[in-house]
Amino acid sequence: MARLIDEPIVVHVSGEYSPAAFIWRKRVYRVTEIHDWWREPAEWWNGEPVCLIIRLSAGATASGLYELCKRGSGWYLHRVLD
Repeated sequence: MARLIDEPIVVHVSGEYSPAAFIWRKRVYRVTEIHDWWREPAEWWNGEPVCLIIRLSAGATASGLYELCKRGSGWYLHRVLD
């Protein structure tokens, strides 16, 4: 089951788009593994940027599965997967 979150987050990257950690609700989540990535289409004709989705494992105290979204210059926690 997945919960849609879509909240802005701070992401620390290594390389161009490889997240190493992110901060969500005042807690640091360290990335342990990147599973997959893809681009989701956007209404570019309305000025909406394409969303780069990265599915990864990360954790603060326990590990979980998350999807981060990079839209333009901003990062968002897109989904939390149970």
